[in-house]
Amino acid sequence: MKFAGTLMFVWLLAACTPTSAIPPLTPSGTAPSGTVISPTSTAVPSANSLSPTELKYQLLAEFPALFFCDSDFYPVAREDEGELALQRFPEIAANGEEFQAILKHQGLDGLIEFTDEQKLLIYREHKKLAVIQLEPTGDEYQFQVQVAEASEQGFLIRGRIDSSGTISVETREPTIATCPICLAAHTQIDTPDGPVAVETLRRGDSVWTVDATGTRQPATVLRTTRVVVPARHPMLHLVLADGRELWVSPGHPTAEGKPLGDLRTGDLLDGARVTHSEQVAYNAPATYDLLPSGGTGFYWANGILIGSTLSAP
Repeated sequence: MKFAGTLMFVWLLAACTPTSAIPPLTPSGTAPSGTVISPTSTAVPSANSLSPTELKYQLLAEFPALFFCDSDFYPVAREDEGELALQRFPEIAANGEEFQAILKHQGLDGLIEFTDEQKLLIYREHKKLAVIQLEPTGDEYQFQVQVAEASEQGFLIRGRIDSSGTISVETREPTIATCPICLAAHTQIDTPDGPVAVETLRRGDSVWTVDATGTRQPATVLRTTRVVVPARHPMLHLVLADGRELWVSPGHPTAEGKPLGDLRTGDLLDGARVTHSEQVAYNAPATYDLLPSGGTGFYWANGILIGSTLSAP
């Protein structure tokens, strides 16, 4: 996998693994052949108002180092991106307001026929725009974007943009520019003193782990991480046959080192069969992880033995 080449992002996140990249976008010119798309009528904004997609382009111009985790590549690549572009193209073209704005900004306006290369370009542009969520508040919109700088350093930026495209930044919070593979808030971690919420654990606290022989033993927390995430960040909800369940980023490792997102119904996890696996929207502000001492890095989250994404300090 590779990081989004446009370094765009409203997803953000953890001290975990980097993701795949979206290459730079360059128009391909006039299409000699391909699928024919009929022109779509769109509402014309007033003289002083920009459409929602044009407002997103204003934000892209203001924050050119935007970063996001491309779901086509993160946590694992699903299909060939070009094939996905062809599959999604009719759906993208049906959204006339966004589609016409993309064509305009990519120098493709006026075309009704597109090559596969141009469809891929449009698909990549659509993915960038899709991660920028605008929440209407009166005659303005609230926005949240994340920008990436060198060495995985970044900022989570929140603010407002009005209908004319004027941007007001309200907060700029330092973050880590990498995609999350951590636990949901309120996940209960097994400790010698009983279950403790993951977000309350600190370096030096005691938790349970297992050694290389599989023997349960007390350990000390060596590291913790808290990674800020965007609104409605996707998380995986797993349910086991014995009733245990977990909300976690799909890329988080099992004790065997396999991404939890790779598990399917009927697969084994910590001695029980998976009965339910579903991606759900996550509404808490951050995800969490920890690293216990003892060599394996394993710990119990909601009673399920899993690995850690963190390395020893």
